[in-house]
Amino acid sequence: MPTIEGVLLTPLKNVGDERGRVMHVLRSDAPYFQKFGEVYISAIFSGVTKGWKLHTVASGNFAVPIGALRYVLHDTRKDSPTFGAFDDIVIGEENYQLLTVPPGVAYAWRNAGSATAYVVNCSTELWSPDESTNVPLETYPYTWE
Repeated sequence: MPTIEGVLLTPLKNVGDERGRVMHVLRSDAPYFQKFGEVYISAIFSGVTKGWKLHTVASGNFAVPIGALRYVLHDTRKDSPTFGAFDDIVIGEENYQLLTVPPGVAYAWRNAGSATAYVVNCSTELWSPDESTNVPLETYPYTWE
């Protein structure tokens, strides 16, 4: 379970049979739903680490329907009771959950498998270079064992 204040990990429905499956991501009637900004899908190749990414306004809602991703989160909010804390969370098709990351919490992610992984992000805001920052991986010290 996440230890950083405001980070949520919510189990998602993954309903399947011999014909295929339906994988839920986000519903507007969910208690953790905030608002809709945009949805995008990102592919992360095997062996690749992306991040850090830091938003000042947007919350991200991440689901990984194909493959698995290891997310490392770092609380950069000086007024947060968990300021400076790290979380390390793996989500994917075998551990299908929604990871909600509030603004001010930096995140990086690494493909945790041998094939390309895909993540769906239901962001609360439209992407804007004014509120989104790419931060070099070495900025926040973390050991990616």
